[in-house]
Amino acid sequence: MKFTTAATTNPIDRQRYVGQPLDRIDGPLKCTGMAPYAYEHHKEVPNAAHGFVVGSSIAKGRIASVEIEAARRAPGVLAVVTAANAGKLGKGDMNVAHLLAGPKIEHYHQAVALVVAETFEQARA
Repeated sequence: MKFTTAATTNPIDRQRYVGQPLDRIDGPLKCTGMAPYAYEHHKEVPNAAHGFVVGSSIAKGRIASVEIEAARRAPGVLAVVTAANAGKLGKGDMNVAHLLAGPKIEHYHQAVALVVAETFEQARA
């Protein structure tokens, strides 16, 4: 490629929007914690379940066993999904590792389990 002529003007060169101060209509709401987020619209999906992914704490290894009974009995927990009970899961089109680790762990923080509960806090606990 030869660059013997100047490039044409592009939208960024015009500096019509990029680099210019613009008022954000959602700014005051976000700064005060009053901005509504999609997950807060409970009237649209009442009693929606919440999930929390439990990631591997090691980068490579094998899972000997996963004890999920205590998590299943925890308040508000609806399900605990692992590779053992999730059914057949592959890697997906864009993934380089299996969606749920088991028995092989392929990278740090790979999903080992998904806890589903009535609230996010219950799922995380």
